[in-house]
Amino acid sequence: MEPINVFFTRDDFTGVASTCVHRPAKQFKAILDRLFGERVRDDGAFGVDLWCALAGVEWRNGQGETVRYSHRVAGDVVAWVREEGCYLDWYASGEAGEVANWIGGALRDEGWSWSAPERDRTRNNERSPAHIS
Repeated sequence: MEPINVFFTRDDFTGVASTCVHRPAKQFKAILDRLFGERVRDDGAFGVDLWCALAGVEWRNGQGETVRYSHRVAGDVVAWVREEGCYLDWYASGEAGEVANWIGGALRDEGWSWSAPERDRTRNNERSPAHIS
């Protein structure tokens, strides 16, 4: 009886291209690092601004692709841009969904627009007469 190998070898992957040819999240992270990396590495307050602009915010490029980070993953992204720490250093460090003009404008120039669905829902519920007692 011949042994069964359940693991892949190099030969199994030879000539096999990735099925994820275009990765908007990867592209977006590279843009964040290029546009904001120096600033965020130089001053942690800008890291807070970046976390706020990523947590719960939906970013869309011109091709209709979206990138959205949870509060935790937004912290991971800031730590990655700063090249230190972990998500806990940035988690809930500011008001999620608040996109600073310097971030929104720079990303808009790169073809990205944003919306903050969670923030919009919260604001609408706060203003709703049905929630006033």
